[in-house]
Amino acid sequence: MEILKGMDFEIKNSAVSLGKFDGIHLGHRLLLNEVLGHKELIPTVFTFGIEDGSKAVPAGKLVYSWEEKKIILEDIGIKRTVLFPFNKETKNMEPEDFIEKFLIEKMDARFICVGTDFCFGKDRRGNAGMLKAYASRYGYTVKIFNKIKSEDGIISSTLIRKKIEDGDIKGANSLLGRTYFIEGTVVHGNALGRRLDMPTANIYPWEGKVLLPPGVYASTLVLDGKRYPSVTNIGRKPTVGSDRTVVETCILDFEKDIYGCHILVEFHEFLRPEKKFPDIMQLKTQMERDKRKAAEILRSYS
Repeated sequence: MEILKGMDFEIKNSAVSLGKFDGIHLGHRLLLNEVLGHKELIPTVFTFGIEDGSKAVPAGKLVYSWEEKKIILEDIGIKRTVLFPFNKETKNMEPEDFIEKFLIEKMDARFICVGTDFCFGKDRRGNAGMLKAYASRYGYTVKIFNKIKSEDGIISSTLIRKKIEDGDIKGANSLLGRTYFIEGTVVHGNALGRRLDMPTANIYPWEGKVLLPPGVYASTLVLDGKRYPSVTNIGRKPTVGSDRTVVETCILDFEKDIYGCHILVEFHEFLRPEKKFPDIMQLKTQMERDKRKAAEILRSYS
């Protein structure tokens, strides 16, 4: 997928969806599937925000980091993403200028789709209605999508973040339309898992990411496109201690050394809260129980 950052770019023949796309949930997927349906055009995502491909931490927690969003967008089939700065200059841009100078001149937008609540430009004066009103002038077509509802209300990134924070991983996954995951590069830990004959893969989540409550989860580890059943602890390893939150995954029936490898850890079901054990052997006994329970649960996900 081609990534264009900032305001100095020029692309052609775009079917573009505009939005923030935190979570890339079921509502977002309606928009993305629409741009993918225009086979004669190049499916493009245009997103505002502080994200510029860096590790900058936002003011509020997000479902996915930029690296994680990129994985999902590529999986869906999006070919280009524009990361547009959200700063004083762009916030004060007249919405008419944004349509003319960026959507038309810089992006050659032939088809545009947005949600009903999409706003842009100075004083948030630009909206879906304005995009529709200017369509005939600039020769593009536009489609506006209503919000979709679940049994818990309108599907939104806010609702999904709350479900994740509350530990409702099944509920979050159903609204996301895929399994919530954390990506990262495997780092060296304290080698406790290896000493217990249960080697683990440790990654540190992005600091701006909303996380599930500390605890143990039935999970799937994805490595080089292959999926492995696993059990994962999110927390600070209270039995041995850690100075920051770590995602520690034990892959079932797997013995390869994967230090330095990039992995995804997908979360399916909660097993138990994080707990401090009196000694290492009691921790090992519990880990064996966790592995058996996770294996039983994951058979239904295979």
